[in-house]
Amino acid sequence: MFRLTSLQWKSFFRSASVASGLFSKIIMFFWIIYATLMSLALGFIHGVGGSVVDPEGDRYPDPFSWINEEIFYLLGYLIIFRYIFQKIPVLNIRALLLTPLKKSKVIRYAMNQTFFSMFNLIAVFYLIPFSLFLISEPENGSFELLNIAMWNISIFAIVYTTNFTNILLNKKDRLVIGIGILLASMKGLEYFEILDFSIYSKIIFNSFYETPIFVVIPIALLAYTYLSVHRFFTNNLSIDTGLNVEVKEAKMNNFNWLDSFGNMSVFLKNDLRLIMRTKRARSATIMGALFVLYGFIFMGADEVYGDTGVFFGLLFSTGGFMMTFCGMVPSWDSKHYPLMMCQNITYLDYLKSKWYLGLIGTLLMTILASIIYSYFGLFYVVAVICSGLYNIGLNSFFTLWSGAFNRMAIDLDSNKNAFGDKKAFNSKTLILMIPQLIVPLVVYYFVSKSFDEFIAAYCVGILGLTGIFFRNIFFNIIVKTYKSQKYSALDAYKQTN
Repeated sequence: MFRLTSLQWKSFFRSASVASGLFSKIIMFFWIIYATLMSLALGFIHGVGGSVVDPEGDRYPDPFSWINEEIFYLLGYLIIFRYIFQKIPVLNIRALLLTPLKKSKVIRYAMNQTFFSMFNLIAVFYLIPFSLFLISEPENGSFELLNIAMWNISIFAIVYTTNFTNILLNKKDRLVIGIGILLASMKGLEYFEILDFSIYSKIIFNSFYETPIFVVIPIALLAYTYLSVHRFFTNNLSIDTGLNVEVKEAKMNNFNWLDSFGNMSVFLKNDLRLIMRTKRARSATIMGALFVLYGFIFMGADEVYGDTGVFFGLLFSTGGFMMTFCGMVPSWDSKHYPLMMCQNITYLDYLKSKWYLGLIGTLLMTILASIIYSYFGLFYVVAVICSGLYNIGLNSFFTLWSGAFNRMAIDLDSNKNAFGDKKAFNSKTLILMIPQLIVPLVVYYFVSKSFDEFIAAYCVGILGLTGIFFRNIFFNIIVKTYKSQKYSALDAYKQTN
């Protein structure tokens, strides 16, 4: 295990993207600290029967029953979020298979990496204070320490079962979508008071407290999924099965309607084909579309985050595609980037095609978000439109500019299995957006304090329009940056690890 850790450590510090990778690790460390503190705080608040949405409201008389009613849905959502965000453990097995290391050690090392996933730790940091306050608060009733401990172990075992289930669900998009539709349908039936599934959830999870011996059921389920994943890895840990490239018949899409864009049409057509034919690009596009609902996270807690927090959520709602897909430029073309540099291709046409693609995606997101949030009032429509203008006029150029320093290659030909790089979502995409979000939030905050929220939104929109007006200047700066970083990018994309 120490040898494998040492190899990954050396691979990280010797790669061409060590600077961005180190910055990513530092930022992710602060996000982990933040998530840990938030989990501890939520565990405390819910443990005493409070609510984050309505802090001044009445407390829940029985927090334990409440969490048991909701935990079934929480675990279902956890499976979906794991599938979207959590990466499958990835190792460079081409090199490892040439070493005297046993397959079992390589597999255990890959599986052990998932134990410390933030999705698992959040459950631990939430349930421990929740359980302690259940026991310490007299108004919650009398809880036996042993029974609460067995209940916690049962929940932890189920959470880690979802961790390994995420690996087994690899490549099964339809099944995960089906789970999401099923959960939404169950919530809909409960909302319209047709059928309440929370009653059955309460019975099932209460039984782990009332009958502690039932703890063997989730533990046995965890052991079964662990062994299943181990067997899955064992069957795929070989050159001829784990690394083979699946070849499919290609379907030609002409997209002749893009010919009006001139030389840029070639790149636009290739990007559309990329989205249609590759799972990773398609997943990035779907993720960008799902960001349209991001504003609801801050709207539900506007008393905590304020108007600036709500505007921050709406800024993400319109810029989802810009972050998830355009944020990975030029990594999408890393496979044939050296070939592109040998052709009669200008950086200006290449970058303009990416900008127009982001423009189309952001416009669609803005229209969709305007329709969704119009239900809540005129301000939300104005904020969405102004956020869209800012994302088109400034964030789009900052995103393309940061791509000049992107050294992460994407292998679109890799097989989508346990040891392949399949996840479309990458934390670096969000990290590169952090500086771009500070300016509109600062402008909105101070203008809204001096005037009102409408004028603040207009000011952010005017910044976006200014960026669109001076787009040629931005393009010249970005092209010069790409040219200066050309050879370092070529060297990074040629690396295999």
